[in-house]
Amino acid sequence: MNTLLICISLILFCSLAFLFCHHYRYDNEVASLEKEVGHFFGSNISIDSNDTQQHNNYYFGSIGLFIISVSALLYLTIGSYEKLDSAQVDYNIDYLLVADINKGLKLAEDNPGDPVVLLGLAQSYIDGGLYNDALATLELLLAIDAQNTEALGLKATSMYYRDDRVMNMDTSLVIARALTLHHEELNTRLLLANDAYLNGDYQKAINNWEIVLTNKKQIFNRDAINYAINKSKGLLIKAKSAVDY
Repeated sequence: MNTLLICISLILFCSLAFLFCHHYRYDNEVASLEKEVGHFFGSNISIDSNDTQQHNNYYFGSIGLFIISVSALLYLTIGSYEKLDSAQVDYNIDYLLVADINKGLKLAEDNPGDPVVLLGLAQSYIDGGLYNDALATLELLLAIDAQNTEALGLKATSMYYRDDRVMNMDTSLVIARALTLHHEELNTRLLLANDAYLNGDYQKAINNWEIVLTNKKQIFNRDAINYAINKSKGLLIKAKSAVDY
């Protein structure tokens, strides 16, 4: 269970609990008001608590349904890891990405040759689908530090997506170089896993994701990796069952 789902569940629970308490208090106040009306005006004039309660239940149910629907839509939109494998390149760069790229360019001008700055700029280019620009930036970095495995992983990733997800010889050589220097390199292993998954080689994808989980040097979303592994295992079982059948 990922963090987003936990947060949405807690917010949803608290919201529904608040509505229920308000609903219960309102019903009690209606019952109290009915008694007062009957006391002051006689038993022939009173509020029908059943009708009032039914009317209140309608709004309570509507608000609850609305909150649940919005929460589900929010999770399906930004928290569904089952759509990781269907990601498409977006060539329309939004203003936030443009801002990140401009910021990275400014930092690169102020800090020429800084590996961290160049890596950040290359990542911004990749996020925007500007793979040739990313490769040019990474070549500058590798000219300074040829053993930078993270740069090699991003270079292989840029080459792969630049060539429309084709794993050609040049990309394979960069991958081999990166893994020789760092067996668990994050970007390289993710690239291999994603390529294997898209080509239906679920066992190879699982193997690479499991290696990613042993990486102690780089930060990544473990929940997403575990979800991808579990999903691939399920697809692998289905594929084997279909063959046996």
